[in-house]
Amino acid sequence: MSIVPSKVFVGLDYHQHSVQVCVLDEHGNQLINATRPNSWQAVSEVVPKGVAVNAAIESCCGAANFADEIIENTDWNISLAHAGYVHRMKQTPDKTDYTDARLPAELIRVGYLPKVSLAPIETRELQRLIRYRRSIAGTDRTHG
Repeated sequence: MSIVPSKVFVGLDYHQHSVQVCVLDEHGNQLINATRPNSWQAVSEVVPKGVAVNAAIESCCGAANFADEIIENTDWNISLAHAGYVHRMKQTPDKTDYTDARLPAELIRVGYLPKVSLAPIETRELQRLIRYRRSIAGTDRTHG
């Protein structure tokens, strides 16, 4: 018989077609680390029912919209992690989805997640339009 924790910490490594989901209990024990289809339903099914969820997702293209879907459809508390700071915190050369999902879960669990605010949907839509225009014009870049 396994004991269901009262609170879990979830790290999400977002990709266009899939999401790596790492779930930790309050003591840092890994409950699951698995790839799921890119949908809030598939991701939420990994987490035990009836537990408080603190989740973190690294801020990248599409991650904010995915976080919005989770917020609208679950009672999770989800934070966006600053991608640059998280990248510098990695202490291993192991660059896999498995470790990329565990790090934000660990950081949110211990209270060290470098957070960024979630821009309003209107701002994100404008940013997406600018990226699209740059890609068409052949000036696809993120800075400058």
